[in-house]
Amino acid sequence: MASVKKKKILKYNGKPLIRVGDRLYYGNLEDKLILVLDIVDKKEISGVEAASKVKISLMDNTGEIGKGQVFRKAERDDIRKALDIGEWWLQDALTMMA
Repeated sequence: MASVKKKKILKYNGKPLIRVGDRLYYGNLEDKLILVLDIVDKKEISGVEAASKVKISLMDNTGEIGKGQVFRKAERDDIRKALDIGEWWLQDALTMMA
């Protein structure tokens, strides 16, 4: 019998980070809010393509994923900066909802 390989889900600070093309979804998909990061522009650094402009959106996650109402949005010039501010927004909003 052939063995079944399980795909590992990338996590950032304990929450799933899922990439679909140039869009990243961050947060638990069961939560009411999710963070959506859109890579707008890329640049090459030492032969590796890296995001140089990222749009951040804190969205409602009760309907179709990535299609909900936007509560907060911003733009950053680095994926790390975008994840840092977005993760803070998500934690703060989920804490206020609890």
